[in-house]
Amino acid sequence: MSATKQYLHRVLSFSPNARWYLLYSVLSGFAMGILQLLFNLYVLSLGFNAGTLGLLVALPPVVVTLSAIPMGMLGHRIGFRTALLVGVVLMAISMVGISLSSVFVGLAVFAALRGLSQTMLQVSSAPYMAENSGVAERTHLFSVQFSARLFANFFGLLLAGVLPGLFARAMHIGAEAPGAYRGALIVAAVLYSLAMLPLWRTKPDPSSHAQTEPMRLREMFHPPGLLLRLFLPQVVIGLGAGALVPFFNVFFKMKFGVPDSTLGVLFAVQSVFMGVATLIGPALAERWGKTRTVVGMQVVSVPFIGLIGYVPLLSISATGFLFRAALMNAANPLYTAFIMEKVSDKQRGAASAMMQMSWQGTRAISSLASGYLQESSGFALLFPITIVMYSLASLLIYTFFIKNVQRDA
Repeated sequence: MSATKQYLHRVLSFSPNARWYLLYSVLSGFAMGILQLLFNLYVLSLGFNAGTLGLLVALPPVVVTLSAIPMGMLGHRIGFRTALLVGVVLMAISMVGISLSSVFVGLAVFAALRGLSQTMLQVSSAPYMAENSGVAERTHLFSVQFSARLFANFFGLLLAGVLPGLFARAMHIGAEAPGAYRGALIVAAVLYSLAMLPLWRTKPDPSSHAQTEPMRLREMFHPPGLLLRLFLPQVVIGLGAGALVPFFNVFFKMKFGVPDSTLGVLFAVQSVFMGVATLIGPALAERWGKTRTVVGMQVVSVPFIGLIGYVPLLSISATGFLFRAALMNAANPLYTAFIMEKVSDKQRGAASAMMQMSWQGTRAISSLASGYLQESSGFALLFPITIVMYSLASLLIYTFFIKNVQRDA
C-alpha cells in the first residue's frame, strides 16, 4: 500500500466520535481566530499600555497552570466528553464578557475565566482523542485535528481582519476604535457557541475514564523520572513562546505599521502553512520516529525566528513568521501523541494536565515579563530569548529520547 493510500485509510478509519470532534475543532478554530487577532488590539485601543496587556495575556496561562491538575482529575471522574462540553460553555461566556468589558477588572475576570475554560478544553482534548482512537490511527487523528483547527483558523483570521472595518462603517467610528473591535469580538463569541453542537452529537464511551476508579494523586506522578523527561522540554518551550508568540500582531503593527486587514491575511496564511505542515507530520513520523521529527522541525524553525526579528523588510520578516509557525506547530500534535503513548491509559488525563502546566506556567511568566520588556526596550531582547529556549528544548528532547535509542515509535 502506498504512503498516500495508507494515510487515507487511517483517516477514514476514524471513529464517529472522532469525526464529530473534528467538526467541533473546525467551528471553534474559526471563532478563536477572531479572538486571537483582535484581543491584543482591543486592549490597546482601550488605552492600556504594553505592561497591562502583558498581564492580561499572562492571566489565562496562570489559571491553566493552577487548575490543570484539578481539571485533569475532574475530567477523569466525569468523563472527558462532559468536561469538553462544560469548557465550551465557559469559553463562550468568557468571550462575551471580554467583548463587553472596558475596564481592567472586567477584562481580568473574563481573561481568568477564559483560562479556566481553556484548561478544561486542553486537558480533556488529548485523552478524549486517545480513548476514541486506536494505536494505528492515533498519530493521524492528533495531526488531522490540529490541522483542521488551523485551516478553520485561516478563515477566522481573514474575517477578523475585515470585521472591525465593517462595524466601524456601520457605527460611523474609527476602524481602530474600541467599539469596532468590540463588535467583532461579539461575533466571535456567537460563532464559538455553535461549536457545542457537534460535541452534543458525540456518544459517551462506556469504557471511558468516567467509569473507572478515581485516580489517586500519587498515581499521577509515577514514574517521576519519565514524567520529568516528558515535560521539561515543554517548560523550556513555554519560556520561549510566551516572550514573543502572543505579541506578534503587536510587533508587526509597531515595526512595519501593518493595518488590521493585512494582519488578518498574514495570520490567516500562517494557519494554512501550519495546517499543511501538520498534515505532513504523521508521514515524517512514520519514517523517522515521532521525537526525531519533532526535534528536526523545532531546530529548523529557529533560523526563521531570526528572520522575523532582524531583517528590516516586511516580506522577509513575514516569510520567517510563516515558516517558524508551520514548523513549531506541526511538531505539537506529534509530541502530544508521543506523550499519550508513553503513559498508561489511566494516566492520560493527568498527563494532559501536566503537559498544559509544564508550558503554560512558564508561558505566563514569560508573557508578563515580555510586556514590561516591550515598554523598556521594545522587542530587542525577546527574539534572543525565544531562540535560546527553543534550541534548548530541542536539545533536551534529543538527549532524553533519541540519543542512544534506535527508534522511539
